[in-house]
Amino acid sequence: MKIRTLRWGIFAIILSITLGWAKWNSINQQAQIKQQSELQAQQLSQISDKYQALAWPMQQVGELQPYAAFGRVQKFANKFHAATDYYATSGTAVYAIADGQVYFASQHDAYGGVVVITHSNQFYSLYGHTSAKRWMIKSGVHVSKGELIGYVADTNEGWGIGTVSHLHFAMRLGHPKGYPSGGEGNWMTGYTDKHPVFYQFINPSEFIALTRKKNKNHPN
Repeated sequence: MKIRTLRWGIFAIILSITLGWAKWNSINQQAQIKQQSELQAQQLSQISDKYQALAWPMQQVGELQPYAAFGRVQKFANKFHAATDYYATSGTAVYAIADGQVYFASQHDAYGGVVVITHSNQFYSLYGHTSAKRWMIKSGVHVSKGELIGYVADTNEGWGIGTVSHLHFAMRLGHPKGYPSGGEGNWMTGYTDKHPVFYQFINPSEFIALTRKKNKNHPN
């Protein structure tokens, strides 16, 4: 009886320590995310002061999976979503959110097709699940804000699209060349092991809304 009581006591102590550590770790992680997000917000505020209002990538947007969602997709159960997924039927027109240079536009196994546009080396935008079978903008060309760059792909065009057609839309500070070509945090990644703010990804919906609010007299 005493041995059993001792075992339960030891178990309770270990459980208490484990739960305490998990709680501390969670609080610490949230504090780090908040700190990094505040630093990024300062950068974005400065960029938005110099930039015109950004356009939305489609005429209508509704969130399917938000930025920084964790474990929503089985394939990436322990990952954070580095973008925002917007509902869209296949064939929906996709537009450039700002003037820029098309850094990449091609077929990709995970995306079906993907377009990446750089914007004055301050940030770049990524339009995933853009159809490679339909018409798509060419790499290397200059595009203007609101210019057609492609169409949303069918679900059978890439394994990463899933069962619902949508636009996987990401924004990130810097230039693609500033990020690795493979592995965690690569310039085209859609999911990250840590909160995407640590990889300089931007919440696209919030940033576009910020630029439009600051330029409310000239939103287009």
